[in-house]
Amino acid sequence: MWALAQGETQMLHHQIAETAQKRMSTLDYLRKAHEGRVYWFNTYLFDKPDLSRMPSFDPRKLSRKATNYLLLGLSIPTIHDLYSSTPLEFLRCLNALLAEFDSFQQLHGDSSNAALSRARIPNMFRRPGMKTRRSTSADVGLDDSSPFGHQSPGAGSTNGGPAPAVMNFAASESDLLPGEEYTYLLTPSLPFDPDFFETFATLCDVLIDCYTKFLALVPSPRECTAPVAELFTKADSKIRKIIVQGVVKDFEDHSRMHVKSEVAGIGKVVLGGLM
Repeated sequence: MWALAQGETQMLHHQIAETAQKRMSTLDYLRKAHEGRVYWFNTYLFDKPDLSRMPSFDPRKLSRKATNYLLLGLSIPTIHDLYSSTPLEFLRCLNALLAEFDSFQQLHGDSSNAALSRARIPNMFRRPGMKTRRSTSADVGLDDSSPFGHQSPGAGSTNGGPAPAVMNFAASESDLLPGEEYTYLLTPSLPFDPDFFETFATLCDVLIDCYTKFLALVPSPRECTAPVAELFTKADSKIRKIIVQGVVKDFEDHSRMHVKSEVAGIGKVVLGGLM
């Protein structure tokens, strides 16, 4: 039985390391593709004018997407610094951050008119003894089914203990969306719209560092328990959904279109010489 369990942990460790390395390579490739440094799978070299013609690179959408990516890139290092004493703590907090980011995108996506200045930096440091004002359903007119409804004191906990306190950096309550608060996602007010390409490249670097940090927490099969593997799979799936899938689809569609166009042009030249 012991040998069987050891074999399972070795297999889990191998799968985790292999997936992490593959994801880091993918993120590095996507960064280079956005920078015009590689041909997309040896087919087409995208430069900024090419990218600007993609529907997903509409300037109005791009500004919101750049801001969202910047907030995620700001928040992930906090997980590195404050919540990485064990692999389980790191993954639980990372999953919670990615879930909060997904919720934030739903509220502040491409079609959102809410200004970022109405958001806040909710939690930078864990302060179990600190009290904070939480909006209840009576305060904001939301029922208990609302995602921002009233929660029990331990509802936001990721480690089985008390939930980290929320630190409110807004100038006043009126600066906040009613009932909206985050534990791990940092949402500072920005005085300008960030550049999408610089932000995307930096986010890729931050995510690569995130995978590297996690691999350092599981240097041997001994640390790769079933809960660790499960949480890693969830976090990796969320990162793939948030960053990788949409970008790959856009590049695939447009590289296919450009290849067809160039092949058609070559066909005209060849046929023109024969006629």
